[in-house]
Amino acid sequence: MDVESKSVDLRNKSLFVLVQVREDTLTEIFRKIMKDARTLGFRKIFINVVSQLPHWQVLANAREAILDNIDLGLVVYTWRPDETKKILEKVTELGADGIMTYCDEESKFAMSKLMGIYLAR
Repeated sequence: MDVESKSVDLRNKSLFVLVQVREDTLTEIFRKIMKDARTLGFRKIFINVVSQLPHWQVLANAREAILDNIDLGLVVYTWRPDETKKILEKVTELGADGIMTYCDEESKFAMSKLMGIYLAR
């Protein structure tokens, strides 16, 4: 495989990310997501935030981190905690090359339950 085709492969790798954290930590989490994705070679990131916040507020909280990483392909979805089925449908629909989760201590149980359902499929 030559260098040119290798770089094309990296550009096409996509990452599905599930996030459930407190509002005040969204900026740091978005920065961490993008740093981790970049380190692992992903160039397209589907960030799925599980929160009661409206979509515009999630984006407002993560705006700085998004602008600092404008070269990455980024899609942000916001889901309410009761939309587990829709989240799993989106994972299947997107068919990403990798999946990562980010959660805080209060959300560990909910996130492990969601991942358990995903892995059982």
